Amino acid sequence: MKITTTWRCALFLWLLAVPFTLQAQIITLTGDDFKALQGKQSGLYSFFAVSDGKLQPVPHQWLQWSEEGYPFFEEDSSTTLSGDPLRIDPADRLLLRFEDGGGSLTGNTAEQIVAELAVQQGDETRLFYVAKNAYLQSTERYVQFDPDTLTIKSTDFALTMADNNLFKWNNFYFRGFEGKGGKPQSILDTLKLRLSAGVFGENNRLTLNNNNLDPKVQEIISGPLATLIYASTSVKVARVPVLRIDNYFLVMPRQFEIHSRFTLPGLAESVLKRPALDISLDGNDLYNSKLMTSWTGNNVAITDGTLSRSEQKMLSMPLQGDNWIWFGTGRGFDLLAQLAFVKGFDTPVHLLYQDDAEQINEPERFPGQLPNVGFSLSDLPFGQEFYFITRLYYSKDSEGLGPGQYAESTLSQPRAQLSPR
Repeated sequence: MKITTTWRCALFLWLLAVPFTLQAQIITLTGDDFKALQGKQSGLYSFFAVSDGKLQPVPHQWLQWSEEGYPFFEEDSSTTLSGDPLRIDPADRLLLRFEDGGGSLTGNTAEQIVAELAVQQGDETRLFYVAKNAYLQSTERYVQFDPDTLTIKSTDFALTMADNNLFKWNNFYFRGFEGKGGKPQSILDTLKLRLSAGVFGENNRLTLNNNNLDPKVQEIISGPLATLIYASTSVKVARVPVLRIDNYFLVMPRQFEIHSRFTLPGLAESVLKRPALDISLDGNDLYNSKLMTSWTGNNVAITDGTLSRSEQKMLSMPLQGDNWIWFGTGRGFDLLAQLAFVKGFDTPVHLLYQDDAEQINEPERFPGQLPNVGFSLSDLPFGQEFYFITRLYYSKDSEGLGPGQYAESTLSQPRAQLSPR
């Protein structure tokens, strides 16, 4: 799929026309936060908050989860739905916009309020109200996904895919970020996935990248706060199945989650040796950007086209514990990334950081790695399933906080208390 200059300008102008929001993070609660409502039909309940002294409906979205612990899709035959799809179950997830919460409700209301929900995120607490059989309903939608062109548009960013391939991320625009002379500029070169392994021996290495991976979209679930996409990918080498990937994409207004399940079959061990996996985002001409991580101390990487001693030191330090990568352009776009290892991982992980104006690392649309940032996993074992979640959070300026404070606030689990009324 070719994205023309007209398309680029249209996406950019569309973003400029949408009001910018602060604290627009989507919070995720579980059915366990709604014990008093478990077993009841979820469709009967709506969420409200006090705004300008009035009780107003706010958008919400329930997500079904599988017994295996993944987002549930009917087309995914490898999983089983946990609970009843029409009722509130412990494993269900509820999405809300934290910024939609308000203060205390005073006085009478025409709606049948059954509970008050207090949600604490960081140092701030906001209140939501649960109404049964509400007359007023929120009609706002914050994410749009076009399955024909694989174009995503939210209130704050726009992302296009190339060649009808969910792994070939193309132009990425974020409202408030401009290129030279105020012209539209894609922040992203592309998403880069790379699986390398020796074939019938360590020294004869084969590398597969995005061009060799063709995920098939199996199911799409659309809602007001998130679009969920299930896609599957299979790879063969010398007619031997060597890789199976199930991806669950959760696209939110300023967040992107990619749940990845993959298996290197035991049979593949006869063909592949010492497989490794790289996952990264390649920026487009993002000079003077800064990068910090949770496990490399006070070292700061600065995009200038060369690797400094400090940056080389960061590359040699293995990831430890809960992790995050903070990347700030200083031009109206910051990125916070986390790789959450959920199942099957006991393998070395390092920072992937390339800062070179001349280096070629296919797939490429723009020259150089300026920078290419992500995670590198080595010595993947065979015969077991891996499950990890890549979380991406976009903001204008990290809410004015330092990288560590912003990461702690953003990645912390919200605390909720439901009080019947």
